[in-house]
Amino acid sequence: MAKNRNLMSGIADRVIKSPDEPAGENANPVRRPEPLAANLGGVTNPRAPGQPDSKIQRTAIQRHILVDPAICRPWSHHNRAYELLNEDRCADLIAGFRTLGRQQRPAIVRPLIGDARSDGLGGEHDFEIISGARRHWTVSWLRAHNEVNTESEPFLFLLVVRDDLSDADAFELSDAENRGQKDISDYERAKEYRWALENLYEGNTSRMADAIQMDRSHLTRLVALTEMPDIVVRAYPSILDIRLHHWRELGPFFSSKEKAKQEAVERVLACAKSIVHARESHSGKVPTDGAQTAALLVASLNKKTRGGDRTQILETVTAKSTGKVMLTIKRTTRGMTFDLPRSSGATKDEVVDALRRAIDEHLEAGE
Repeated sequence: MAKNRNLMSGIADRVIKSPDEPAGENANPVRRPEPLAANLGGVTNPRAPGQPDSKIQRTAIQRHILVDPAICRPWSHHNRAYELLNEDRCADLIAGFRTLGRQQRPAIVRPLIGDARSDGLGGEHDFEIISGARRHWTVSWLRAHNEVNTESEPFLFLLVVRDDLSDADAFELSDAENRGQKDISDYERAKEYRWALENLYEGNTSRMADAIQMDRSHLTRLVALTEMPDIVVRAYPSILDIRLHHWRELGPFFSSKEKAKQEAVERVLACAKSIVHARESHSGKVPTDGAQTAALLVASLNKKTRGGDRTQILETVTAKSTGKVMLTIKRTTRGMTFDLPRSSGATKDEVVDALRRAIDEHLEAGE
């Protein structure tokens, strides 16, 4: 496979040929294309069907190339926590790349120049990934496992180089590409939006909501999720488990000046600390998902009864279809209690099976 010789200064020896370049000894080197009036390949903003094209669609220089993924790094403000990607979260892409023998949809990057190429850890990169972190991780994983493409060579990272993207353009493009991705957690998105609001839109929520075509109130709720205290965040198994509706129940207590609500906040913080301690020390039962964690934190809002609250939550069970808590199992001084929320979305069979297991595991065991 011929290498690009004249693509851009500083990366010529590491960038592989364009997928459209003819193979062979007489193949012409890739030349820098003329400006193209095709920002997103003619795709309108997927966030608002029927609305005008996104503001970031403008005349741009762009080119498709194949490169070693090692010369690329995710944008520091990418809306996906790259360090949390793994084989399970990228299983669909791994299977697709294996079936096709190649990456079909290009990632979107912008070139790094000068000091920006340094990652601060002694490494240097030529491109910054604006959209396509999972594709980059997948290609890197396939190469690390010595898997090959349709040409029996190591997989390469297919990308579109965009020379014209400002930080605001990059944010809006990344958001447009990933808004519908369900595997990006509310907390990941909230952190990205907080940064964008403060650094790109001067703290103006209305301006940002208009730019990304999002309901202003929903944007406000998402940004507020980043106000969750660190100890509460750490109580969750992962930031991927934190959902917007969890903070909607807890948040009003943390923002209130009322004495009773501030006391409730102290109980929530104490509960979070106990969960973190149990998880780090591997002692006692700890919630295994976001719904269970939220249920424990919300339950701690209740004021203790005189003489001490001896009610203990032993387990929470979530509905398969919604992920909401459908059963909370508690031990009290008088025995066992079972809370069955009406809005869990669980089926009758699910509830019956959960109750039967609870009785077998807790009541008969003398818990």
